[in-house]
Amino acid sequence: MLAILSTIIGIVFVMLLFSMLASTIMELLAGYLSLRGQQLVKAIKGMVGHEASIDFIEHPFFQQLSAGSRERTRVGGKKRALPSYISAGTFSSILLDIMKIDSEADVQAKIDGLPDGASKKLAQFLYKQSNGQLVDLKGKVEHWYSEVMDRSSGAYKRTAQRWLIGIGLAVAVVFNVDVINIYHNLSINATLSNTIADAATNFVNTQPAPTAMNLENPDISEAQQKIGQLVNENIAALESPLGLGWDNVDWNQVDVKWWLYKIIGWITTALGISLGATFWFEALKKLVSLRASGPPPASPAVTTTTITQTTPSTAQASISSGGALTQPEPAGMFESFKRESAAPPKKTRGTKKDAEKDQPPK
Repeated sequence: MLAILSTIIGIVFVMLLFSMLASTIMELLAGYLSLRGQQLVKAIKGMVGHEASIDFIEHPFFQQLSAGSRERTRVGGKKRALPSYISAGTFSSILLDIMKIDSEADVQAKIDGLPDGASKKLAQFLYKQSNGQLVDLKGKVEHWYSEVMDRSSGAYKRTAQRWLIGIGLAVAVVFNVDVINIYHNLSINATLSNTIADAATNFVNTQPAPTAMNLENPDISEAQQKIGQLVNENIAALESPLGLGWDNVDWNQVDVKWWLYKIIGWITTALGISLGATFWFEALKKLVSLRASGPPPASPAVTTTTITQTTPSTAQASISSGGALTQPEPAGMFESFKRESAAPPKKTRGTKKDAEKDQPPK
């Protein structure tokens, strides 16, 4: 049981390390490619249209929020700095400003002057909902923006999950992380299995729990440092014992069956990595705790004692009998009758005639 548990701990530990590596790579790419900023621009374009979105991004207030941001993407033929997020109040203020709506008297004329299309119909709908009040219109625009951004955030998370699966597959191929091969190496080598399980126990007890991916505002320099630490310190120590990497491959034994097992192992690793480092860390904590508790103690043997009752002999009974108070009472009426009937008959003195009859004749 403990051997199987150590093997499972080893596999989970490997999945944890490579999940942390893939998540950090995802943060690095999100920062370099400005994935969050691109999602924001895409949402704004869908809300106000392509032409108005360029005016929106070039607005001084929007550009002020983009100052110092690492998020950069190409919009309108130019690579621009973008914030990863703007509030609903900021969106409504910029939108009303680029539409040049300064008072309630301007609202109807500006909306009627919009080009025909979905944006104009939406503006007319929001204006009707606000009963012609500018303050109410601003509130309706902010509520509209919040609902759109909630759905946009969900789409961004789904996109990041697909990216993570792709990164996991790339990591599995580059490092040759094959779950099937790892299981084989751990199951046939008890010493290696226990060594990896001890390393996993030390990791859980000394390292903090991994956090969720920071895709909103990733720190590129911190991600680079974390990747170097994972590869050089943690993964490098497991590469040779577990057969990771391509240096341990015997190319003379490579055939179609070998490639088939490898592809299945890589895909399984990628799917496991997509579960996230937090999932594997919690699973590893429970397994390490189970291993530390050891096997359950054996239940004590149940022994039975047979009590044999012996009946004392007549001599012992007569010696041990002390009096009437120490004599046991009969169990019942029939036992009492039996004792009375078992007593010897008393001799009675007969008459003279009876004696003469008993004498033999002369």
